[in-house]
Amino acid sequence: MSLPTAEPKAAPAARRRGAWTRVAGLAFAAALVLTGCGGGTAESGGGTDKESGKKDKAAAGSAAFPVTIKHAHGSTEITEKPQRVVALSWMSPDVVAALGVVPVGVDEQWGGDKEGHTPWFRTQVEKLGGKMPEVLKQGDSGELDFEQILSLEPDLIVGLYSGLSDVDYERLGEIAPTLPYLKKPWDGGTWQSMTQTIGKALGENEKAEELVTDVEGQLAAVARDNPEFKDTTFAYGLGLAPGSTELGLYLNYDPRVRLLTEMGFKNTPSMQKIADTAKGTNWYGGVSLEKLDTIEADVFVAWANGDGEVKHSLKDPLLTRWEPIKAGRYAFVQDPTLGMATSGPSVLSIPWAIERYVPMLADAVAGKGVKGVPEKAPAGNGS
Repeated sequence: MSLPTAEPKAAPAARRRGAWTRVAGLAFAAALVLTGCGGGTAESGGGTDKESGKKDKAAAGSAAFPVTIKHAHGSTEITEKPQRVVALSWMSPDVVAALGVVPVGVDEQWGGDKEGHTPWFRTQVEKLGGKMPEVLKQGDSGELDFEQILSLEPDLIVGLYSGLSDVDYERLGEIAPTLPYLKKPWDGGTWQSMTQTIGKALGENEKAEELVTDVEGQLAAVARDNPEFKDTTFAYGLGLAPGSTELGLYLNYDPRVRLLTEMGFKNTPSMQKIADTAKGTNWYGGVSLEKLDTIEADVFVAWANGDGEVKHSLKDPLLTRWEPIKAGRYAFVQDPTLGMATSGPSVLSIPWAIERYVPMLADAVAGKGVKGVPEKAPAGNGS
């Protein structure tokens, strides 16, 4: 099978799922802020009413504990409101920050800046008035640096969208209460459920619901304002690398697939054929280029590792016979930052992505064949 064993090759090694035992080619505003040591909470303002409000909120947060969250490795009890959070994988750092806590440690993010942070995450931390978290190291094989995590003195470790092994979980659990994936590796649930789960862990249930409602409203507006998306079928996959004999396609529970359905699109009715080719805990399947006509889709959306891969894809004699490509109904995402925002969607990254992603999708539906970020959309690496 010619599919990669990891996310897009342009992603840092830290994000490559096949190389990791944790997550590493999805997007969480608040009133809590870090202390000077790199974690914690803060509130601004003065006056009797505000002070009373802070006390009421603190009391409400304390009343939310202890909480127990069940997951694939058992269950985790959190006895008091976390102040110092290490957020592993995609999306988890966004949610923690959106709920008002600046993480003390995060993974390097694919599509991030030179320090490994995405623009939406950096904006949120700055809004909270916090210090950018320490970026976690990893070994050549993707192993966790447990000593570094220990040195950060976390009181909660979150890795919902990860592949944490039993051994990883046990070792992390010796450092702090740990939330791994809930059901299976690399499936953190929907971005909504991830927000709600982390909200429960942080004692911010109400804030989590507010964030979910707000972003769902933005996605509903996209569907409403783009009626041509409704029931348009799609397949989400990868650009072809030289020598490819199969087209890689993501499964229906993958975050980037779910995001398109929330914009009004309909996942390919051929999904079961793709799912049947998936092995183990893979989040993708594939189809032989010679059998692409068995995959029904009005539109093809894909991540491509640069312009060279797009050109190779569009020159492949078998791929170009496939109806979506032949009709020009395709969109290749090349910008890593936009790739991250839509592959790991969160309550922070989705609003950032909408104005960049939707024009691409609209052009694809119209048969305009999008090969990158359209000129009318802001550049993907912007803030």
